[in-house]
Amino acid sequence: MLISKYLDIEKLIEENPSVTRKMIDDLFLEILKTKTETDPVDIGLPRQDIPQHGQKCISELIIHTDGASRGNPGKAGIGVAIFNEDYQLVEDVCRFIGKATNNVAEYQAMILAAQKAIVYRAKKVIFKTDSELLVRQLNGVYRVKSSNILSLYGDLVTLLNKIPIWKIQHVRREENIIADALANRGIDSMI
Repeated sequence: MLISKYLDIEKLIEENPSVTRKMIDDLFLEILKTKTETDPVDIGLPRQDIPQHGQKCISELIIHTDGASRGNPGKAGIGVAIFNEDYQLVEDVCRFIGKATNNVAEYQAMILAAQKAIVYRAKKVIFKTDSELLVRQLNGVYRVKSSNILSLYGDLVTLLNKIPIWKIQHVRREENIIADALANRGIDSMI
C-alpha cells in the first residue's frame, strides 16, 4: 500500500475534476477488501498473523490511526492501519464506537493502535495521525483540559509506557487516507 504514501490526492482531484475524494477512498477500501477478503472487519480476536506465544514478533511497526465523527458529536468510527518497517500492510481494523466527538474517536483509535502494538510485541513504533491536537497533547505541547479526553489520555499513556520506543507524528490527511477510509467504514458498518 505504498501508493497511498506517495499519492498527491489534492493534485489528482485538481487535474481530474471527475475524481472525488470518496472515489479515492472507495478505491483504497476495495484494495484492502480484496487483500483481506476473508478477514472480519472488526477483529475482537487475534488474527493468525498476529504473533502468538512463542512466535516471532514484528520489532518495528508504523501505525496510521484516524477517528471520524459525523455530527461531532455523532456516529463515530475508528480506523487503524498497521504496517511493518517496509510499509507492507500487516493488519487493518475498523470499528463503530457509537456516538462520540471527533477528538474522542481520535483517542480511541490511538488506544486501539497502542493495544495492537503491544500484542505484536513491537520494540519500536511510529504512530501517524492527522489529529494535530492528539499529537500535541501526547508530546506535552498542549495540556489535556477536556474531561471527555482526560481519562482516555490516561489510558493511552499507560499503554504507550509498555512500548519500549515510540513516537507520534502529525501527517496531512492525504497521507492518512487508509486509516481515514477505515474510520469511515467503521461508521458505515453500523448505519
